[in-house]
This record gives sequence, structure tokens and C-alpha cells, in this order.
Amino acid sequence: MKKITAALLHFWETLFHGLRAGIHPVFLVFHHDVKLVFKNISTIIIAAGLAFLPSLYAWINIYACWDPYANTGNLPVAIVSKDQGAVYNGKVMNAGDEILAELKKNKSIGWDFVDEWQANYGLNQGKYYAMIEVPDNFSARLLTLTSSTPQKPVITYRTNQKLNSIATKITDAAKTKLVENIKSNFVKTVTSEVINTVKTEMKTTSLDASKIKELKTTLSQANETITTLKKYISTASTDSANFQIYLNKSSALLPKVNAQMSNLQNILSADRELAQNTETTIRSVSTNLNTDMQQVNLINQKNQQMLALLQQANANAISKDTLALMQQTTSICNAADALLQSDRTTLNALSQSYNLPALSLAADSLQYVDKLILNERDTLKQQMAILSVDASKEKTAKALTVLSKLSDSIADQLTALSARLATDTQPVLNSLISNFSLQLGNAGKIAQAENTLLPQMNALAAFNTASGQITSSQAAQLNKTLTTVQESLNTLLTKVGTITEEDLDYVTDLITNHPGEIADFISSPVTVKEVDIYNSSTFGVGVAPFYTVLAIWIGALLSCALLTVNFEPKQIGGWKLNLVQKHFGKMLMFLCLSLLQSMIIVLGDVFLLGVHPADFQLLLGLTALTSVTFTILIFTLVSLFGNVGKAIAVVMMVFQIAGAGGIYPIQTNPQIFGMLAPLWPFSYAIDYFREAIAGPVWSSVQHNVRAMFFFIVGFLLLAIFKKPFHLFTEKMEKIYKKAQI
Repeated sequence: MKKITAALLHFWETLFHGLRAGIHPVFLVFHHDVKLVFKNISTIIIAAGLAFLPSLYAWINIYACWDPYANTGNLPVAIVSKDQGAVYNGKVMNAGDEILAELKKNKSIGWDFVDEWQANYGLNQGKYYAMIEVPDNFSARLLTLTSSTPQKPVITYRTNQKLNSIATKITDAAKTKLVENIKSNFVKTVTSEVINTVKTEMKTTSLDASKIKELKTTLSQANETITTLKKYISTASTDSANFQIYLNKSSALLPKVNAQMSNLQNILSADRELAQNTETTIRSVSTNLNTDMQQVNLINQKNQQMLALLQQANANAISKDTLALMQQTTSICNAADALLQSDRTTLNALSQSYNLPALSLAADSLQYVDKLILNERDTLKQQMAILSVDASKEKTAKALTVLSKLSDSIADQLTALSARLATDTQPVLNSLISNFSLQLGNAGKIAQAENTLLPQMNALAAFNTASGQITSSQAAQLNKTLTTVQESLNTLLTKVGTITEEDLDYVTDLITNHPGEIADFISSPVTVKEVDIYNSSTFGVGVAPFYTVLAIWIGALLSCALLTVNFEPKQIGGWKLNLVQKHFGKMLMFLCLSLLQSMIIVLGDVFLLGVHPADFQLLLGLTALTSVTFTILIFTLVSLFGNVGKAIAVVMMVFQIAGAGGIYPIQTNPQIFGMLAPLWPFSYAIDYFREAIAGPVWSSVQHNVRAMFFFIVGFLLLAIFKKPFHLFTEKMEKIYKKAQI
């Protein structure tokens, strides 16, 4: 037991001596530096200057930004009104003059009322930050808002952004507020006029419960009328649907009808052509019959003349001329036969085609006459053969007698046939010609009717398509519209049903006795209630965290720049010093100076400027934490890297001013600053200073404090690399001295 106790005592004794040997020289270095500060008045003045100098940076900037918006009345803005005015309800209205009158009462901006030339000249020369011009038709256009064709009035706003970008933002806000006031005042004026008109009408018109009841009855009747109308539309829609089915069927048959009509046209065309040809043929037959009968009569007469010549000839000697005459007569008979054969064939064809017995009889008569002529021809041939062998007088006389009788018989038959053709055949042919003429006329009428019918049927098909699309859609749309109107009527009917006589009295009293309140409410129906969760009172209080943190950084950087961070003696008080002990010993002196600087800054913020923190003790504690963090960070950089470390500290400060969200929200900066913000101690220091001043959210305070401790621990551990970097730093210092920069 004694051995264990002795071992523990030895361990603690060894640990104590080890810690004492490591830490005690650090405090000896600190004590040495403190004595040097108070050794003479010069060092005291330098130390005091270093203590107070950073606070001036913070106080001056905070005071300059304390309440800039309270002094916007000093910003010169030119106002020009060229408004000619307008007449409304018999009253002259000049909105431009009203704007000038209102602005003369408004001291938030330095309004300067000048003419157009002075305003433009002053704006270009930098005398005015902005210019607002009311045009000559401003009132006239403003009053068009009460008409069916409104035109927006225009106010011209010009700025000189070259002078100051923030000033133009302030004047822009003033311009926006001016426009809002114009709108509000105009609506208030028009509403007042409307209410006064209603008030006048109410004096001449009594509004009581009986009229409300009449209104309810009227609305109910209108509702019932719409219901009935919807039923009619539904019935009409059903009839339209049935008619549509019929039209669809008609449209389906229309292609077939068109094809059949086309075939009918072809048939009519062929029939018309056939009828024309047939009519022509019949007319030709009629003409040919008359001509042929005349020709046959002439032939018979010639035969008789030739027979007479033969009888008068010398019976003793038949000359060659007699035989020649007989041969000529034979040829004439052949010609007559050809004519009669042609006419007979045509009459038989017509008789068979149209079943006309009269034509058949005429053809038979022609055939009979033709046989007689052929007999005469054959007899001539026989007599010519006889006479050519034996041309005695007796034989010749006998032959001539036979031929003469035959010729007389033919003449009689021709006479009878001509009479029959004139009485029986020719009327039949004339009737056929009339029938075919009538048939041609009917065919023409059919073709004309068909030409009229086809476009009408096509139009019916087009109507089918259009009516199918229009009628159904219009019926549905009308039904939908009526339903909407009916719903609105029902809603109105419900609301009217809730109106009581007390409500009417209240409305009457409101319009009669409180028109101003109504106009004011309509012109500005919404009032914004601003509630500040953390009231920073003025802009200066809002920027105090940023400038305070920046001043603490500048104080630590200034100390490291003006005072040496190296301890030259190799031992002190009998203790041999290493580089790490010298490093931390000198750091203690800088920590004390930075704490003094920071406390002066913060106490001046509170008691000189009037920044009233929500938690003063928290503010002091966070100030100390900020001072320690910044000093350790900057001192370590300068101690390890010398002048390079000072440059690094300056670069960090520049980035932190722009990208720590001190003045503008970090979200409004370029994205790169938002990405780098978590790397800067400024981000956390500014946040927890705001918490202490406006009211702490402890979770946020704890988060920021933890981040600052990470910086402290990280840069304390960097002191381990003091020895490796010491050689580099000394070498760089020698280079600077040698270069005499």
C-alpha cells in the first residue's frame, strides 16, 4: 500500500513539474512583455492608441449609418406639374395641383417645385437625384377610369443614378408611395361622389322591407323562367339530335344518289341523242317518201312516153334506137325499184320499233308497186330478147300492148299509193316527230332539274355537318350559361332572403351619416400592421454587429502588424525557451490587448451610440470569444508565415466584408460568396452578435459558438508547426531586409 501511494505521489509530482516546466516559461514571456509596455510613456501611448483606434472605426461607421432614412428630407427631387385639369360631374378637377399640395406637406423628401426646363437641367447637372413630371392630360386620363374606355394616366420618373445608387432607390420608394397616394385619393374622391349620389337618390326613393319582398318574388320568377327555358332547350336539343340522325342517313345515301344521278345524266344524254337521231331519221323518211313517190311517178311517165314512141315507130323495121329506148326504160325501172326498196325497209323498221300498223301497210303497198315495176322491167327484158330475134310487126305490137297495160296499172297503183301515203302514212310520221320533240323537251327538263337537285343535295350534306357541330354545341353552351346564371340567382336569392329591416336601416344610416368612412375604406381597404419580432429600432443598430466584428478583426490585425510577434531571448528566469513557448507567451500579450480593444468597442456601442442589447452579459461574453478567436487566428498566421501571414489576414478580411452577410443578405450576393460563407469566422460572429443585441435564440447562439471554438482549436494546433515554418519565415525575412523593401 505504501509503495502504491509513493508511486502515485511520484507521478503527480512528475506531471506537475512537467507542466510547470512547459507553461511557466509562457507566463514569464507574457510578464516580460507587460513590463516592457509600462516601462516608459511612449510604449504606454502606443498601447493606448492600439486599444482605442479600432473602436473609432466601428463608432464612426455605425454613427454615419445610424438613421439615414430619417434624413431623406435633404434629398433634392424636382417636381413638375403641367396638368391642365378636367371636369367631373360639373366640377373642375386638377389632380396635378392636388399632388403639389400634398407634396408640400410631405417632408420625407426634399421636393423642389420647378418648371420642366429647370428640372431637366438640374437633373443633368447633378442638382437633383430624381425628377417627377405630371403630364398635361393627367387629370383627363385619370377620369377615364370612370368610363367604359379607361386610359391609364402616366407620371414620368427620371433618375440620375450617377450621383448615388442608394439615393435613387430611396427616391424610387418615394415615387411608388406617391403613386399609391394618388390612386387612394382618386378612389376616395370618386367613391365620395358615388355615395353622395346614392344618398340623394335615397332621399327620393324609399327602401323598405316590401320592396325587398318584391325583389325576392322577381328573382324567384326569373329562376323559374330559366328552369322552363332549360327544358325547352333540352327538348329542342333532342329534336335536333333526331333531325341529325335523319341528316346523317341522308348524308350516307348521298354518294349513291350522286352516282345514280350521274348514271341518269348519261342515260338522258344517250336518250336525247337517240331521240334526236330518230327524229332526224323520221323527218328524212317523210321527206324521202314524198320525193321518191314523185320520182317513181316521173319514171312511170317516162316509161309511158317511151312506149308511145315505140308505138309510133316504123313497125316494119325495129331500129337500134328502139332497143336502146327499151334498155333505158329497164334502167329506169331498176332505179325506181331501188328507191321503193329503201323506203319500204325504213317503214318496216319504224313499224316494228313503234308498233304502227299504218306504216306496215304503207310498206306493203310500196312492195306491191315495186313488184309491178319489177314485172315491167322483166317484161321489157323478155320483149327485148324476142325483138332481138324476131322483130316482126305483130310481135312488136303485142309486146307494146302488154307493156302499155302494165304501165297503166303501175300508174293507177302509184296514184292510189300516193293518196294512201298522204292520208295514212304521213300523219303517223308527223305524230312520231311530235312525240320525239316532246321527248327531247322532257329530257332537257329532267337534266335541268337534276342540275338543280345535285347542288341542293350537296348543300344538305354540308348543312348536316355544320348543323351537327353547331346546334349541339350551342345548345350545350346556352344550357351551361343558363345554369351559371341560375346559380348566381339562387345565391342572390339566398342573400336577399337574409336581409332584414334592421339591415336596411343600418345601410341607410351608414350611407347617410358616414360617407367619409365608406370612401376611406374603399380607397384603402387593407391596413398593414407591422410587427417586429426583434426590434433593432434604427438602421445603425442593425449594422452594429458587422462594424463591431470588423473593428475587432482590424484591431487584432493592426496589433500584429505594428508589434512584433517574435520573442528574441533564448531563455528567461533560468528557463530555456523553445519556439512553441515563445509563440504562446507572445500570444498572451496580444490576447490581452485585443480583449481591451474589443471591450472598448462594445462598451462604446452601448453607452456612446445607444445600442441597447437584449442580453448585455451575453454580448460581453461573445465579444471576448470573438476577440480571442480573431487574435489566435491572426497571430498564428503572422507568427508562422510572417508578412505572408499578414497578407493572408487582409485577404480574409476582404472576403469576409463582401461575403459574410454583414450588410446585405448573403442570398443576394453572387453564389460563390454563399459557398464560401461557412469558412469565415465573420459569419458566425456577426450572427451571434445579432442574437445578443436583438434577442437570443439559444440554439443559434450555441451553433455559432461551437463554430468559433473550432477555429480556436484548429489554429492553436497549428502552433505545432512553428518550428518547421520558423526556418521558412526567417529566410523570407532576410530576403525582405536584403531587398530593402
